[in-house]
Amino acid sequence: MQLVISRDLLLQAINLISKAADKRHNMVILGNMKLALTDSQLVMVASDLELELQATLNLPASACKQPGEITVPANKFKDIVKLLPDGLPVSISVGNDNQCLIVCGSSRFKLSTLPAQDFPLLGEPEQVTPIQLGREDLVDLLDKTHFAMAVQDVRYYLTGMLFEVKERQLATVSTDGHRLALARTVIACDDSVALAAILPRKAVLELQRLLAELKRMLPNQDNKITLNVGREFLQVLLPFGEVDSTGQLKNAIMVAFTARLIDGKFPDYRRVMPSLTNKIARISQEQLANVLRRVAILSNEKSRGVIFDFSGDNNLMVRASNAEQDEASEQLEVKYQGEPLEISFNVAYLLDVLNVLQGEIDFNMSQANASVLVQQVNDSKHEFVVMPMRI
Repeated sequence: MQLVISRDLLLQAINLISKAADKRHNMVILGNMKLALTDSQLVMVASDLELELQATLNLPASACKQPGEITVPANKFKDIVKLLPDGLPVSISVGNDNQCLIVCGSSRFKLSTLPAQDFPLLGEPEQVTPIQLGREDLVDLLDKTHFAMAVQDVRYYLTGMLFEVKERQLATVSTDGHRLALARTVIACDDSVALAAILPRKAVLELQRLLAELKRMLPNQDNKITLNVGREFLQVLLPFGEVDSTGQLKNAIMVAFTARLIDGKFPDYRRVMPSLTNKIARISQEQLANVLRRVAILSNEKSRGVIFDFSGDNNLMVRASNAEQDEASEQLEVKYQGEPLEISFNVAYLLDVLNVLQGEIDFNMSQANASVLVQQVNDSKHEFVVMPMRI
């Protein structure tokens, strides 16, 4: 195998896929990145058998000197290419000793390799249902709901995000049992299309990162994204590159994102959505977030509890205290309908919700021990549920 390639293009491809490499090294070869070179393309793959990222680069005629394939240590390969001089070509070759020689200017590196045929691949999804939507719509679905995924939970299905298609709508839902986030958007599909798939936490965060990078590189193009949802996997193809003066994509890198779905049944989130709420408070998101950050300084370090007291006339009193008998309180003007109510929240959970909202928001409540529905005014696409706590 022998290749001459632009250092900048190579680094860009490495940065796009390297985070999928297995840092725990459950299999030694999964700590490597696979390079497969043909006369016209370089295909690079990183995987931990739960998430696989593949970058395909179209090469100029003179780039491939000798086709072949090999795997190299992902972290070392990335660190080397990252620190090579800008603007110089990089030569990558594998000789009879099966060591990978990297040459750029006067710099020379030799890396140990492992056989490419031993690198396990996830394969293509089976029984695929394609779902197409705009890039910005997908970004919104992920950004508005990812924070509520559980980090660690024996209920493993809560450590991911539900993608649900029903009645021509795609909804994303996540919950850790303390709060729930729901976002939805209309998609173009047949009425008969219905599916439910749980994407693992790592895959959700990687897809967010790739979409953010795609927006940075192509800010003026709201690409149509196709989610190919299979029986075991979800796959997304994302085109990266630079747009030239004619609007064409140059230095194109096609990234294939493939993730193994969580095999489990997501709880029926509709059952926890509050419906019989008779107390409504309309509050400025910015003002409430600022009050919570100040008052929470003196909240209990373990419970992080704050008390909302809606006993005043269109006033909300926010209070907090701790074991050292420190106390904080601040009054906030609100529009409140209903009987007086005192309810407590974990301030961290509440701030997570407020951070994805803006403008005026409604707290829909019923009683002190019942879940609360939080929504942005005039926004029916996003719903957030926060469980109260006892202090």
